[in-house]
Amino acid sequence: MAASKAARAPAPALPYKGTTPAAPPVGLGGQLPQSLRPPVPKRVDLSSPAYKAASRKYVSVMIATPILLVTSYVLFDRLVMGKEAKSLQPKAAAQDVI
Repeated sequence: MAASKAARAPAPALPYKGTTPAAPPVGLGGQLPQSLRPPVPKRVDLSSPAYKAASRKYVSVMIATPILLVTSYVLFDRLVMGKEAKSLQPKAAAQDVI
């Protein structure tokens, strides 16, 4: 056992610390003890009504936010900055040339 540890080359030093990190504590079988394991997250039921309602609200917010931001910007330009609204009617000067 001592020969295998001595035969290993030391790990290179990390540039930001200068030392190698300590190995995490390992219990039997190469796994962390139960007290150090992160909790297992609960499974989410994708077919539940609560999940579907939350999903619908999230998607609605993701769709509405860009529309709200662009509309607010355009209205600010019109009302505060005095920019003229676009029109589908051709300008009078363009009709005189034809």
